Amino acid sequence: MFRCRKPQSSAVQCEAFQENQRNHRHCLRHSRDSSYNCHEQSACPSLPCIETGGCVLINCTVLHPVLDVTYKVESFETGQTYTGLDATTIPAGKGINVAKVVRGLGEEVRVVGIVPQDTKERYERYLAHRDIGFSFYEVPGYTRINTTILEKDGRVTHLNTRNREGAPVQEDAILRHFTEQIQGGGLWALSGSLAPGLPANLYENLITAVAGKETGVLLDTSGPALKLGMKARPTMVKPNHGELEEFFGEEIRGIHHIALRGKRILDMGIEYVFISLGSDGMIALHGSDCLLCSIPERRIVDTVGCGDALVAGILVGRKKHFSFSEICRLAIACGVSNALHEGAGEVDGKEVWRLAEDVSVTAV
Repeated sequence: MFRCRKPQSSAVQCEAFQENQRNHRHCLRHSRDSSYNCHEQSACPSLPCIETGGCVLINCTVLHPVLDVTYKVESFETGQTYTGLDATTIPAGKGINVAKVVRGLGEEVRVVGIVPQDTKERYERYLAHRDIGFSFYEVPGYTRINTTILEKDGRVTHLNTRNREGAPVQEDAILRHFTEQIQGGGLWALSGSLAPGLPANLYENLITAVAGKETGVLLDTSGPALKLGMKARPTMVKPNHGELEEFFGEEIRGIHHIALRGKRILDMGIEYVFISLGSDGMIALHGSDCLLCSIPERRIVDTVGCGDALVAGILVGRKKHFSFSEICRLAIACGVSNALHEGAGEVDGKEVWRLAEDVSVTAV
């Protein structure tokens, strides 16, 4: 029997998964505590127990860091001056969003990334405050800023800057740093775009570096980084609908058309494909299974970061050895919980487990 161990403070154990749905839901209910710590290998035999130092560590990458600035206004019009606004500024990036959700579910997580020298200390303080581990490689240059304007009626305006030019990125040193970190195994989310100056094949090189090791890698990016990264056959990929169309260079319409393209990705040697469809949920493929996962109806507050929350759910579900369908339920529940709260990567752990039971999963 494989055992996936949590720290010694864990006090709740979940009995081994059985194949029938009733017992899967039993384990979901017990998992709300986020501290159960054992499953039989037969619970999901295709998901090996990947351990580092006795416990699976989830790692999230940040290769294009950003500061998120959010303003709240009654209403927004161009050409006007606004004073005395409520505003927040936080270190961000897709990998940080993923890490926040993983930690919100009670799991140990680490952010591995590059950070410009002007914001390195701010990133480290923020992550330490969130009880998230980190390993950063400092690079020259400046951090880009993304601005969000939230209006009282729910309208949202985004203003995203490009990077200011700095000194050339030290590509070889960055690759060495990441390769050293990823050699330790665990579960990895390679998320987001690559900063200017980084090679488009960086994700491909990182995935290749851990080939044959006890490591599970989820790739969530777009454009050339996605195409090149998939050549190295990561364990999992999570394109959205638009990224899927860009990858295949064609318009893809309808559930069955999307599923067929997902099957083509499986045929490339990738084990799991999760295609996020926004408010329409997700199509997930593994082996002979193709599942349509529908979102439970709720009043949406903020959709920014929902895809990252979905990635977090996939990784936590895999770490806990959930069945394929239950991984999908948890992923959708994380995305919905993110949408019910302001700010990317903000979820309520107990709420997630309740939402998971309301997610509809049907075979396509």
